[in-house]
Amino acid sequence: KRNAGIIELMVDSYYDLPPKTYDEMFWWKKDDIEFWDILSHEMVSNSVLELACGTGRLAQVFLRNGAHYTGLEIIPDFVSASIKKLNKYGQNVSIIEGDMCNFSLDKKFDFIFIGFNSFLHLLNDRDAMDCFHSVQKHMHKNSHFILDMYIPNPLFLYRPIDSRFHVLEYTDSISHNHIFVEENNQYDPETEINKITWYFSTAKNKDFDIRQFFVRMYYPSKMNQILIDSGFTICHQWGDYYQTSMTVDSKLQIYDAVLQ
Repeated sequence: KRNAGIIELMVDSYYDLPPKTYDEMFWWKKDDIEFWDILSHEMVSNSVLELACGTGRLAQVFLRNGAHYTGLEIIPDFVSASIKKLNKYGQNVSIIEGDMCNFSLDKKFDFIFIGFNSFLHLLNDRDAMDCFHSVQKHMHKNSHFILDMYIPNPLFLYRPIDSRFHVLEYTDSISHNHIFVEENNQYDPETEINKITWYFSTAKNKDFDIRQFFVRMYYPSKMNQILIDSGFTICHQWGDYYQTSMTVDSKLQIYDAVLQ
């Protein structure tokens, strides 16, 4: 649209992306599959709950290993896509529409997890602690709760606001166009919230779609504090998908927590 001679780009929400587009965008995300597969053998006895399960990418890891899987997802279209994708597993799978900050499923699970940075969409301490308290209501004394997210990198947070950086590429299955995605970001160190804008382009059509979302930058010190204050004991802090202990050079922060 135009305003006083200035062209303003229309920005849509990242959360309104079609499930099929989401799957095509993240076709490359496979480096965590073996990690979850190993944990499914080491820790899961029967029942699994995934929060922010998306389109069911990780569900199949647990279902193939015979677990009863429940997924909680807040976006209705993603819920529908997950149900369709996982329908072949019959009664071993249940996908529920709900908010990971406040849910009650009247069941306790052996294994509860939040994968692939989804926890970062909780933008303040209250939402984080509400989520943890809801999780605890669904744990028994032998349950494990796993969190997987990246460690904030200052080189990422404090990039020039007017610069764009390549994020990913994918092929749209309908148009067969090769699409590349660039991003810029604006980080607020007071709130620790990072506003991220993604620009979608083809070779002939620059910025045909623009999406925006917000993520909280949780540092390990903050995660330790919130988990412990919420009533968890941290059993392990891993810095990668090989279960290596977290160090100052780690890119990931993965927590294995149990009830205190």
